[in-house]
Amino acid sequence: MTIEFVWQWLSTILLIGGCLWSLWRGETPERWGGGILLVGFGVTVLAQILQPKDVYDGVSIVMIDVIGLIAYVILSLWSRRIWTLFMAAFQLNTVISHFAVYLSSHVDMYTQITAVGLWGGYGVSLVLIAGMWNLERKRRRTAA
Repeated sequence: MTIEFVWQWLSTILLIGGCLWSLWRGETPERWGGGILLVGFGVTVLAQILQPKDVYDGVSIVMIDVIGLIAYVILSLWSRRIWTLFMAAFQLNTVISHFAVYLSSHVDMYTQITAVGLWGGYGVSLVLIAGMWNLERKRRRTAA
């Protein structure tokens, strides 16, 4: 078992688990955030399957992340919750990371893949989980 395998599957489990939790127990902003993330993940997997095998970072994947960024910015402006601001910021980092290879000669493809995985995988998933955690804490405080 290699570290890439563990890294990829842990990210996938966190993403799907956080999305399902937000869709099940979240309020409207959490459900929208989880829905955007889950749909973006599904469409990205589909785009990776359909793109040529010698292309890692196709235009379709970048466009999916840009659309996700726009959706998170709108969600943040609409909901006014702090976790949505972090989600939009991490998604912006993901979009910028797609272009890092072209902006600097010191960034190789492995570095770019790692940055996109950290910001777009772990980052947004953990922010959604933190938003849900905060919502559950708020519910417990008001119930007591």
